[in-house]
Amino acid sequence: MKLLIAAADLDAIAAAAAAAFPEECCGLLVGERHGDALVVTRIVAAANVAVRPESRFEVDPATLFKAHRSAREAGQTVIGHYHSHPPGRAAVPSPRDRARAYADGELWLIVPAHAEGAGAARAHLFEGGVFREIEIAPGP
Repeated sequence: MKLLIAAADLDAIAAAAAAAFPEECCGLLVGERHGDALVVTRIVAAANVAVRPESRFEVDPATLFKAHRSAREAGQTVIGHYHSHPPGRAAVPSPRDRARAYADGELWLIVPAHAEGAGAARAHLFEGGVFREIEIAPGP
């Protein structure tokens, strides 16, 4: 399994992470599954409405509902989400992320909020109760 995502989308996510610092940024990944690849066709930035946005994220519910509706109308799905981790935390699921994961097949794209930006993004697929890191490759 691998994630196909446009470099411009990764750059936009990295820029959002830097702009949101010291809080976490978040958003949704819209696309489809093609064989062994999850293909991101669109990213949807969302407000982080968490009570403590400096250490957790919660996608704005209105954005979530709207993204699901528009994806469905386009014959696609919300395949996952992205969020940032502040400097000093790796771009891997944190204990808090692990506790909140529940949907099998959901993609978690994590980017650190520092200068390395998009190049340091890591993708993790949640399946069978565990996270598995997957390759990120250039997409459409």
